[in-house]
Amino acid sequence: MQAKKVSVTSKNQWFQRAEVIQRNRKKRWQHRQFLVEGVRAINQLRRSTTWQVEALIYSPAERLSGWAQDVLQEVACPYHLEFAPDLLAELSDKEETSEVLALVNMPVIDDIPVPLTEKAVAVLLDRPSNPGNLGSIIRSCDAFGVDRLVLTGHAADPFDPVTVRATAGAFFNVPLARLSSNETLAAWLAEAKATVPDLQIIGTSAKGDLPLTACDFTRPTILCLGNETMGLSVWLKEQCDTLAYMHMQGVASSLNLACATTAILFEVCRQRGKV
Repeated sequence: MQAKKVSVTSKNQWFQRAEVIQRNRKKRWQHRQFLVEGVRAINQLRRSTTWQVEALIYSPAERLSGWAQDVLQEVACPYHLEFAPDLLAELSDKEETSEVLALVNMPVIDDIPVPLTEKAVAVLLDRPSNPGNLGSIIRSCDAFGVDRLVLTGHAADPFDPVTVRATAGAFFNVPLARLSSNETLAAWLAEAKATVPDLQIIGTSAKGDLPLTACDFTRPTILCLGNETMGLSVWLKEQCDTLAYMHMQGVASSLNLACATTAILFEVCRQRGKV
């Protein structure tokens, strides 16, 4: 597919769309598109066959590196948006303006089937509120081989530029779903247990009954972690087979959500002989 080149020298409809998608969650979801910036993230797009790129944004007035030229040649999309340098700098979130940004179509993630296998590890995040934490968790899920990441309730936007940037390119490698209600979540948990009989649902809580190190993570597992401030909801705690806690030695009663998730996933991989 030959991309159509479009010159953007003023704050026209193309600039306005890119800018509002970058800054405004509601508009991002209305357009069902998001912006991707950064070499590692763009490189993952180059390797992916499942994500659809609407446009690549760059400035022909600037000398492009070999990497940027390769991206323009390799990533299939309908449009190449040739921004004036000042407009590209205004759009970029980096101190040094990126050579290439990508306008990417969102996949459907709401209330979709979330199949699990007999060796699966899925992470369920209950109303995570911080986009940076969410991005870091996606990065850890990729690093430790998590099969599925599921979001529940009103959560941080996974397509927020802060989230995508915090994944360091791992965003495009972690299957993501968002289950909107307790009813939808209950139906998924019931189906998962029927499909994978040995499946366990382990929640995390400072007042848990069992140390995390005593959990048998060699079994197929859904690991449930709660909101940064409020933890798991009462309803979700009731769905768990076990509430587990992490030993803490200092004065802090808990870890940052992303740090806690990373530590627990390391333990999962340790028990499975993967670290």
